[in-house]
Amino acid sequence: MKYPSLGIIGALFVTMAIGLGAYGAHGLDDAFSQNPRMKGAWGNAVDYQMFHGLALFALGIVRIDQKKAKLWIVSGILMFLGVILFCFSIYAWVFGGPEGLIKITPLGGFSFIFAWVLLAIHQFLTLKSRNLTNDS
Repeated sequence: MKYPSLGIIGALFVTMAIGLGAYGAHGLDDAFSQNPRMKGAWGNAVDYQMFHGLALFALGIVRIDQKKAKLWIVSGILMFLGVILFCFSIYAWVFGGPEGLIKITPLGGFSFIFAWVLLAIHQFLTLKSRNLTNDS
């Protein structure tokens, strides 16, 4: 079974990351000169959005076993939430949002971590089931 909606979201996140990366490189000099910490945060947000957009795209195009689909889907949802909480909170902060806004950024980081742990569990279970089938 495939989950193309994850692939669509991933492709849109990658597209946005490219545009936001370019905008950060050419259009945010004033913001970055006022607060150099913003430049590093912006770069991290763009990088994380790119990586997780690509991961979501892959989750959307790879065929998986229906029995283990829950881990796959929850991982995709957590990556989506991670981009919203981590990346978008940084973008909003750089665009003039309150300093307190970046306090929700770590929640996005935890979402990313849990998403990857779930994918690791999914792969472990897949490997384990293949080994059991091969041993029979």
